[in-house]
Amino acid sequence: MTQHFQPISAFKKEPYKKILCFPKAKETEVEKRLKELKKLGITHVSFTGPLQIEKCRILGKGYVGMVVLAKNNSGVYALKIRRVDSPRKNMTNEAKLLKAANKLDIGPKFVKNSKNFLIMEYIEGEKIIDWAKKPETKSQEIRSVLNNVLRECYLLDDAGLDHGELSTIDKHVIVSKNRNTIIDFESSSLDRKPSNVTGASQAILIGTGLAKIIQKKVKLPTKKTIIDLIRQYKKNPTLENFEKITIGLKLQSPGRFEEQVSLLRSDKKLQPLIRRIGPCSMRITKNPFQTLVEAIIYQQLSEASASAITKRFLKLYGKFPTPKQVYNTTDKKLKDIGISGTKINYIKGLAKLVLKKEIDFRKISKLSDEQVIEELTKIKGIGNWTAQIYLMFCLQRTDILPVGDLGIQKGIRDMFSLKELPSPITLEKYAARWKPNRSIACWYIWKSQRINSIG
Repeated sequence: MTQHFQPISAFKKEPYKKILCFPKAKETEVEKRLKELKKLGITHVSFTGPLQIEKCRILGKGYVGMVVLAKNNSGVYALKIRRVDSPRKNMTNEAKLLKAANKLDIGPKFVKNSKNFLIMEYIEGEKIIDWAKKPETKSQEIRSVLNNVLRECYLLDDAGLDHGELSTIDKHVIVSKNRNTIIDFESSSLDRKPSNVTGASQAILIGTGLAKIIQKKVKLPTKKTIIDLIRQYKKNPTLENFEKITIGLKLQSPGRFEEQVSLLRSDKKLQPLIRRIGPCSMRITKNPFQTLVEAIIYQQLSEASASAITKRFLKLYGKFPTPKQVYNTTDKKLKDIGISGTKINYIKGLAKLVLKKEIDFRKISKLSDEQVIEELTKIKGIGNWTAQIYLMFCLQRTDILPVGDLGIQKGIRDMFSLKELPSPITLEKYAARWKPNRSIACWYIWKSQRINSIG
C-alpha cells in the first residue's frame, strides 16, 4: 500500500477536514483538534486505505471514529479520530479496553490517547474475508488462521472481555504475512458476559459470506456437529470444551505430551504461551533418516526458506525418499531445488552410511541423550543442534535444550526481558526451571517466535 504522507496541516483543507471532524467540520473544532494532534506528537498523515470517504482513502470507519495512517518521529501508526457525532465523549474507555486486550497479546498495540484520538500499532494486512477468497490462499493456511482467531476469542472470553462485534468477524480480523489478530475494540466491554468464541464460530462457519468462502476451501464437519460443539462450549466455557471445537473442526491436531504440558502450564513465563498456542502438536518423525535429512536442510536457514526447500525436496520423489533414492539423485537436481553443495555432500554421505549399514539407528535409540549426540556428531554434517533435533523429533526425548538455536535464544531473551541474546550458560540457567520437560518448553518458544523448526 502506497504511503504518501502530508503534514497534519492538510487537515485544514477540504476534503481532509471532514475526516478530522466527521461528519461536519467547524473551523474552531478543526483548530482545536490540530493542537491536540501536535501535543500527541503526530506530525504527518497519509490518506490511503481500502475505504473511500469524502473523496479520501482511509483505513477504516466505525460509529465511534475514522482510522487513518499517521506518523511521528518514532514510526508509522494507525490513528483513530473520534467522530464529532460519536456517542462516546472521549477515547478513554476504548484505550482502556485495547490495553486489556494487549495484556493477552491481542489487538494492535496501544501507543497513546487523548480526548479525540487513539494512536495504536498499524497492522498492514487484509480483512480476513478478502484474504480467504484469494485463489492462492490454501486450506491449511485457512485452518491455521481460524485456529489462531478462535484461540484469541477464547483468551478474551476467559479474561471477561467481550469484543461485541465478532458476529461480523469478517470486518474485525486482519491477516498479514506473519500474523493475524482481532481489531476494533470500540464496542467492547468488561461488564457483560463474553460471547467471543460462540459469536466468531457462527460467523466463521455458519451462513455468512465468509463461511461460504471457507466451506469451499476447507472440509468441515456437518452443521449439526458444529452447532453441538458451540452449544457445549456456550453452556460450559472451559478450555477443554474450547479445544473440542478446534480439534473437532480439524483446525488443530490433538495434543501430545499432555502430562508434560500440564506441568509446564504452572510456570508463569510459559503459561501465556501455552494458553495462546494450545495443545502441543509437535510433529514426531519416526524415520531416523528423514529426521536427519530435514534437520540438515534446516541448518542455518530461516524457517520459510528451509520449509520451501523441504517441500521441493519431497516433490522430487512424491514422498520422503529412501537413502538409495537420495544417493542416486544427481547433484544438479538437488542444487536446482535450493540445497547447497555442502549440504548435498552431507545428505549423500549420510545416505551412503545407512546403505552400507554403518549406522545402527535401533542401537542409537537405546543410548542416553549425551551418547546419542556423541554418536551422531561423528557423522560429517551433523553437529550438536542437528543431533538435538533428532533427540526431540525422532526419539521423543522430552528434556533437550538446543542452546545454539537462534529461535530459542530470541525467545528466552524476550521472555525474560534480557538486553541481548543469552550465552549458552545463561540460557541453561533460565531454562533450568523447565526440567525435565525442556523439549516441550522449546517447542512452545519456537511457536511463540512463529518458528516451526522441523516439527
